[in-house]
Amino acid sequence: MYRFLSFLLIALSLSAQTPQLDRPPQDVDDALRARIKQFYDFHVAAKYRQAEQLIAEESKDDFYVLSKPELKSYRIGNIEYSDNFTKAKVVIVGAMPVLLPMSGGKIMDMPFASFWKMEKGLWCWYYNKEALRHTPFGEAKPQNIKPGEGPTSLPSPPVVSVAGLQSALQIDRTRVNLVPGKSETIRVTSSLPGLASLSVDCPYKPIAKTGITATFDKPELKGKGTSVLTLTVAPDSPTGAVPLQILVAPTNQVLDFTVNITR
Repeated sequence: MYRFLSFLLIALSLSAQTPQLDRPPQDVDDALRARIKQFYDFHVAAKYRQAEQLIAEESKDDFYVLSKPELKSYRIGNIEYSDNFTKAKVVIVGAMPVLLPMSGGKIMDMPFASFWKMEKGLWCWYYNKEALRHTPFGEAKPQNIKPGEGPTSLPSPPVVSVAGLQSALQIDRTRVNLVPGKSETIRVTSSLPGLASLSVDCPYKPIAKTGITATFDKPELKGKGTSVLTLTVAPDSPTGAVPLQILVAPTNQVLDFTVNITR
């Protein structure tokens, strides 16, 4: 069943977690990625009950009453660790059916947040109820839902246009010439009154394999603010043009730009 974009503003949430800037231990990162893959492989196969083994105990009831993203495929995007690498916010870029006004349904890549924490030595997905209150359109108030109808923390979706969502954030340049030993920046400006989560992705291969490092000074951009993306490149990176994208969650806006690596 196709769902309108407002579904994402309810089920696919943002968080004000403080990112852990240090690199995680490799075994910790590998373990998390393996659990994420297992969890969303079950979603693609629509085997939701089998995903229960990957869910934190206090979130299992919530998982069964929440709407599930109808994933056709997915990839793991940016991961932000916190609490000494025991919690993580993960950006998942999922291909799923979306109903757009005046244009019908289509499969689109939709970035959304997925929250994980360590429980009994294993990474587990959990339902971040606090994060649901923070939307790109300000603080959401819970609906008055009768017992048995679902979690009481689900906020009412705002009424917005797709055109407004797709133009809410702007960048000051779409092409960057990058040389080793020198950084370049891109300014991202938001007209949204609430939170927007930013991450960088390469549509053709993991960004780590491009040799480019991309870091936001504010990966969680608050209402009507500006974030600066700093770009650097490794000395041994091959020259040439590299297409990159800034992904905005949960509005699904994609800001394309190109980095031209030179010597």
